[in-house]
Amino acid sequence: MRLLVPLVAALLCVPAVAQEQPAPRFAFFSVNQLVRVSKKAAAVFSQLEATGKGLQQKLQAKGAELQSLQQQINSPSIDPDKKAELQKKYRDMEFDAKKLQEDSQQEYQRVEKKVSDKITLMAKPIVEQLAQEQHLQVIFSDQAVQIFSWADQAWLKSFTAEVAKRLDAAPDAAAAPANKPAAKPTHPKK
Repeated sequence: MRLLVPLVAALLCVPAVAQEQPAPRFAFFSVNQLVRVSKKAAAVFSQLEATGKGLQQKLQAKGAELQSLQQQINSPSIDPDKKAELQKKYRDMEFDAKKLQEDSQQEYQRVEKKVSDKITLMAKPIVEQLAQEQHLQVIFSDQAVQIFSWADQAWLKSFTAEVAKRLDAAPDAAAAPANKPAAKPTHPKK
């Protein structure tokens, strides 16, 4: 969020040279809301939900196995030789459970990316068409990996181009104070 505030402020600034241009127009596109209100997006998203439920069930089953084995190990009537064997089995099963958890997380992330890419691909042409119809310059997105869902590239680059033009036109004296060595203190050292 902190990154977005200065970015929005910078986008809202209109260069003094181009004040006759209309104020920037932008919108916000929420993929999360799209999934809640669009039947087609929800159908694609259901793949991720199904994957998550399946992986969660596997992890819960493995956890139940571990818990059952731990109860057997903690039983006061267990033979010491049998207990040592169960402890080894528990360590092996615990390792397998950690591996299953890592694999499940990777599988979930893979499916999440696939679903996200598919929803984005479905929505992109509509977002672009709507942006042109409404004469928008930028559409912000709620996806963590990207700030823009769509943007008028010329408009986005125009502000930075104006900054670059003014920076290059500024006399070198403006940069000189930054290059000046620091003044030596006037106090004698004790």
